[in-house]
Amino acid sequence: MNVINKHATLVICIIAFLFIIIAGDIKLSKSAGAIDSEVIVLRAAQSKSSNHPVSQGIDKFAELVKEKSNGKIIVETYHDGLLGDDREVIESAQRGSIAFASSSTPNMTSFTNYFTAWDLPYIFENKEEVYTAIDGKPGDIIRKEMEKSGFKVVFFPDYGFRQIVNNEKPIEKPEDLKGMKIRTTNSKIEQADFEVFGASPTPVAWSEVFTALQQGTVEGEGNSYSLLWDTKHQEVLSYATEVNYNYSSDMVVMNKSMFDGMTEDQQSTIMAAGQEAMEWQRNRANEREAEAKQQFIDYGIEIYEPGPKEMKKWKQAVKPVWDEFVRPGMADPEYVEIILEELGKTREDIFGD
Repeated sequence: MNVINKHATLVICIIAFLFIIIAGDIKLSKSAGAIDSEVIVLRAAQSKSSNHPVSQGIDKFAELVKEKSNGKIIVETYHDGLLGDDREVIESAQRGSIAFASSSTPNMTSFTNYFTAWDLPYIFENKEEVYTAIDGKPGDIIRKEMEKSGFKVVFFPDYGFRQIVNNEKPIEKPEDLKGMKIRTTNSKIEQADFEVFGASPTPVAWSEVFTALQQGTVEGEGNSYSLLWDTKHQEVLSYATEVNYNYSSDMVVMNKSMFDGMTEDQQSTIMAAGQEAMEWQRNRANEREAEAKQQFIDYGIEIYEPGPKEMKKWKQAVKPVWDEFVRPGMADPEYVEIILEELGKTREDIFGD
């Protein structure tokens, strides 16, 4: 009987040992880019909610990678900041702790100040201009520049234009903002936008904006309809002014060393999936923004849409921001001209000089 027990114990120990090894292999296969004999498993992380169009675009990318690789490459997606905020996931991708990360472009200015030009008010006046720039020479310059920091740019999800929203009063012209406390990001350009509008720009961490509006720390903010609705900001807002004062893109990057270590077929799969996901996501982002705008209206938010003459006033109000920031070390003047040339317009076309 003792012999049987000894054998049973030995078998249990062997099974437990094998389980530990297998579990270890599974864990390894779920690291940044580990390979078992058949499948590469890669992690992609970002901070937006799982139902945001950017997140949906990344999920679509993962779906396409699996499909195009016949299940040989799996991309696991992590949203809602599960693996860190924008900055943290980008740094993780740079180190190779994860394979992919996505961030809004203003958070990428520490890698290249070319993104500062994208922040300029009204440099992009509609989505067609955004896509033209990203798909053309200005986007290619960014792609090459990011490689110097160890990133392979896979695609640019569409985040959207920022609108001005508040809980105090209707805003029809820039001077209506005078004295109002408006939440901004840490972007110096966005803060300058509201300064020239006459408001008091107040940087607040995104996670604290709802409470800041609720408590009166700020009276308004700038963001896209879809993000505002998905985070329930309509509950603490009453008015919106659709002026498209700033466009913010996201970008999905991959650790370049990992990308370079792949076969040509695997690289082609990743990039083809990224291109297809970007096209799909642009449509979804535009659909969602229209849906969210209608949700704002149905909720009772008063939306003001300036006409052409009024929009000219909004644009002319921020001309001093260009004068301040279009200079070497900030929004590179040469790169700004490349964008304008790609779009077939001039500064005078924007500001009506």
